[in-house]
Amino acid sequence: MARNINRTVVTVLVVALVSLMLGTGQVLSADWPNVLKEAMVKCEKFKKEIKDMTIIRGMKMVSPEEDMSFSHKVKQFFKGEKFRAEITMQMPDMPKEMGGMTTIIIYDGKDTWMISLMGKKKLPDEESQQYQKEGICCWTLISEKAKIVGTEKIGKRECYVVQPEEKEETPYTKIWLDKKNLFMVKSESKGSEGEILLWVGSDFRKVKSDWEMPYKTEMYWNNKLMSTTLVKSVEINKGLSDDLFDPDKVKIKGFNMQEMMQQMEENND
Repeated sequence: MARNINRTVVTVLVVALVSLMLGTGQVLSADWPNVLKEAMVKCEKFKKEIKDMTIIRGMKMVSPEEDMSFSHKVKQFFKGEKFRAEITMQMPDMPKEMGGMTTIIIYDGKDTWMISLMGKKKLPDEESQQYQKEGICCWTLISEKAKIVGTEKIGKRECYVVQPEEKEETPYTKIWLDKKNLFMVKSESKGSEGEILLWVGSDFRKVKSDWEMPYKTEMYWNNKLMSTTLVKSVEINKGLSDDLFDPDKVKIKGFNMQEMMQQMEENND
């Protein structure tokens, strides 16, 4: 069960990274190649304005199989094409004073690494590719081969519905983009066993100039709410150290497994 939850956390994280593609501030043509071209131009402008970014999120996940919820703290660091994500999961029966279980994912510009109490491992190419998508700008996730298949209103936003070709290598089966500002408002993906994953963003706020991002994200697993994530803080251009993106300089704080198991048994009595 824990393994499935951790895998879902990573999926949620990837979707959240994609949500950082921000608005253009003008009405765009309904021709997807033109929309994509305009978005990439704006993306380059965004990358010049924002050298680095730190985002802290609070996440609550609900197990679809058991009556159980998990709290997470997610820290994300971006610098150019590099990024680092720190995901700390608080187990439901674990005392808060014992801390949580932390997993760190780093893309150092070349390879992707996953670091936890189990050690450090380099992710295989096919798993690593989903993280190697230009850091805070993510339009390489969808190519010109996609197409706009219609429009749909999400909340108060009129959106283009964009569908990639089936053979295209992308984590999405469909995305919804705000017509006016090109915000990604919603996305759809399929899990490894065919389950439908929906991500929905809301509470969009400006972070710099005309750039916006969702401060609330919800993840649905086969139409059941799986997680709610709220942005707690955003910091821009603070001069992040390159050491943050060096997997050899990561230290994971451990905890006493025997003490944790004993405490969990006492709580269940």
